[in-house]
Amino acid sequence: MLEFWFDPKIAVFKKLTLFVLIGLVTAGLYWMQPLTLDAILMFMGTGIVFLICRYCKTHFASSNPAGLLYRLFTWIPLALLLALIFMHLKTGDILIPGAQSIGFMVLSICLFSPLSLLNQHQQD
Repeated sequence: MLEFWFDPKIAVFKKLTLFVLIGLVTAGLYWMQPLTLDAILMFMGTGIVFLICRYCKTHFASSNPAGLLYRLFTWIPLALLLALIFMHLKTGDILIPGAQSIGFMVLSICLFSPLSLLNQHQQD
């Protein structure tokens, strides 16, 4: 989903530019129709779950990418994100809250994985 953020070949400037752009779009959506604080924290927690699952995928399940464990680590964050989006659907409008929630999740992923900016994960 966000493999460009972890790719060491992509320049730090491009990553930061995308981070700022996502932050501005998310702030604009928040200004239009704000989510509650508990919803924002849940979506940020979903970003942390994504990082944990990505770590487990790369270190424990990378030897068998067609296996059940690899697929499980891929679908857990997506299912959690969709469940939270539909749980907070109250008025029938899903576009702005859904996009805003994905934005908060992406911001959380970018904030809690700062080592990916330093290109520390050089591949041989």
